[in-house]
Amino acid sequence: MAKKTISQKRAEREERENRTLRQIFNVFLLGLAVECYLLIVYRGYVTGSMSSIMLWYQFLRYGAVAGLVLAVAAAIVFLTVRKKTEKKEKRLRLWSAWGFALGVFLAFTGGIMTSFFDDGTGTIAMCVLFPILTVLALIFLLYQHECFLCTCALSGTLFTVWARGGSFISSPWRIPIIVGTVFGAILLVAAAVMSRKVQQGHGKLKGVRIFSADCDYRVIYGVIAAGLAAVVAVLAVPGIAYYLMWAVGILLFAELVYYTTRLM
Repeated sequence: MAKKTISQKRAEREERENRTLRQIFNVFLLGLAVECYLLIVYRGYVTGSMSSIMLWYQFLRYGAVAGLVLAVAAAIVFLTVRKKTEKKEKRLRLWSAWGFALGVFLAFTGGIMTSFFDDGTGTIAMCVLFPILTVLALIFLLYQHECFLCTCALSGTLFTVWARGGSFISSPWRIPIIVGTVFGAILLVAAAVMSRKVQQGHGKLKGVRIFSADCDYRVIYGVIAAGLAAVVAVLAVPGIAYYLMWAVGILLFAELVYYTTRLM
């Protein structure tokens, strides 16, 4: 097999960089569109008139059902054509993946916003959650995978602390959020176990490169330990959520600065 020339390698690198830039731009636009939609829902469903609230309630309820049906149908189509390589089937696979994502979004947001209406809590939670998911997607495309894991751990911790602090004075959310907080702690433990396995595989898991070869696992374990401590603390004493949010937010900023300097 002939070795690639320098110009070929340069062209491939430029193609990868251009592909990454397109993905970043698409993720940014998609996140912006989602947030605009959620803010429109908030204005009409939470702060609107009674007729507006009822209209949005029906829209979100039927939209959630339609989204669930769309997600199931798209998943069936995707599984049917997933192994076919013809151009027509590839296009159908792409559209079915987008249809599945749209269906899950409508079903998830519609179900949450209509199930937890008191004080607009469900809608506010969605308005907070999706910008976080957008930023995480951008970090996944721009940074090392270990940075993505640490940022997910701290962002999830921050969201969990915020939600648990709100449930302290919002009784309808108390039990679901306590369950979610415990589940968040379990996820952090699972992330630590997975990181340990990757470390033993020198950055690989079942032959797949997960973390970079020069990954500093002390940072990963430190971040996960801090997140777990914050989750356990707010689970026991919800009243300290405000102070924990500041502490976790500062740690998140420091972690991103650390990984940014490593890219330079």
